[in-house]
Amino acid sequence: MPAKTDRRHRQGQESRQRIIDAALAIAAERGYDGTTVALITERAEVPASSVYWQFKNKDELLAEALDYSYRTWRREGPTWQPANYSGSPRERIMTRLRLSTGSIETEPEYWRLGLMVSMLRKTRRIAAQERFMLVRQETILILDEWWRSVLPQIGEDAPALTDLLSRSYLSLVDGLFVAHRATPSLDLQRLCALVGEGMADAAQKWASDVPGSLQHVHEPVEPAVEAALEGASDDSRERLLRAAEEIASERGYKGTTISRICKQAGLPASSVYWFFADKDELLAEVVQHSWDEWSAAQPAWNPPEPGQTWDAALRAILRRSVRSLLDAPSFMRIGHMLTLEQHSEDVAARARFLVIRKGIEEGIAGWFAEFLPPAAIDAEPALPHVLAQTLIAATDGFFIGHQIDDAEPSVPGFVEFLVDILASTVARATESEVH
Repeated sequence: MPAKTDRRHRQGQESRQRIIDAALAIAAERGYDGTTVALITERAEVPASSVYWQFKNKDELLAEALDYSYRTWRREGPTWQPANYSGSPRERIMTRLRLSTGSIETEPEYWRLGLMVSMLRKTRRIAAQERFMLVRQETILILDEWWRSVLPQIGEDAPALTDLLSRSYLSLVDGLFVAHRATPSLDLQRLCALVGEGMADAAQKWASDVPGSLQHVHEPVEPAVEAALEGASDDSRERLLRAAEEIASERGYKGTTISRICKQAGLPASSVYWFFADKDELLAEVVQHSWDEWSAAQPAWNPPEPGQTWDAALRAILRRSVRSLLDAPSFMRIGHMLTLEQHSEDVAARARFLVIRKGIEEGIAGWFAEFLPPAAIDAEPALPHVLAQTLIAATDGFFIGHQIDDAEPSVPGFVEFLVDILASTVARATESEVH
């Protein structure tokens, strides 16, 4: 009798594993709303009753799948050093960033799924979002402890500083995960080798002056500058764009249908096809429309004023543009969802977002190329693009973090630390050329 019980238990575990593997694979391809129990049972080759025997519903299943993937990754691919690791702060910071980069290249499913569901603007938090928030909080606690071990001068009395360092680090690696999905050819190891030096220098600078650093952490957020947007319009095309934007933000690409869009807009299906060839073209226009509105309200990337350093000018620009990310522009929400999903077909909205993203990178890299010290660029000709990629990744991660948890870093503290990382990276390049 015990042998039969053991066999039944093994079969149950094998069935559960197949269900979890199928759920992770389908969610990667179709997003949360596009993942159904029917698709999971077909992929796992189990009856629906097996799914409902193990899990209450799809939401619980995806939350459990996310947690399983995370625990497996923690066991097999940790990014922290042993407790007895005795390297210098610089070595430890660079090693950790290198290990994180290695994890990005393997694309752990929990990470991808967690970031994807975090982008969904649900009317209530779903279980998978809650589970990823818990995973993130656990990660931040691990990072807090790690920062205190690397920089003991911070001490136990400045939790706000270690929290900022941890959340800023997480913003960068989350953003690099998205960057790797957007541009698979991106040389993450080279980027991290350059920027890791800057991060180590910036973190040690902040740790050497805890009271001064805390002033940045607690600095009040500057008031938002309202975008000069057009008022609500009865125009049918505008109504369709707004409806598609709302539904895609809530349900993702697969969950956005023509019927839902038309119901939300209060228009017949024929009106969609009057303006757009199909859903994909409509969503591409949603991404473009949101980008146009958001970018119109952003500060210009002007040259530094007379007597102003390039990094001071950058701080002034980023304080406004990063603040505007708290309003969660839809082009970023939808674009990131599409970037993270593994679509078998070409998706026009994803392609549009990547074109926008590349244009941003080229513009920022051009600004760096014009205003960085020539010696830094002579030493590292790719530096303007590396800095632009780092800046975009960090601000992408900042945006994502605020979709998960309102306790993410304050704008002033995050901007100050990010610019210090970039400035330290430039200073090292300049020194290497001089010597």
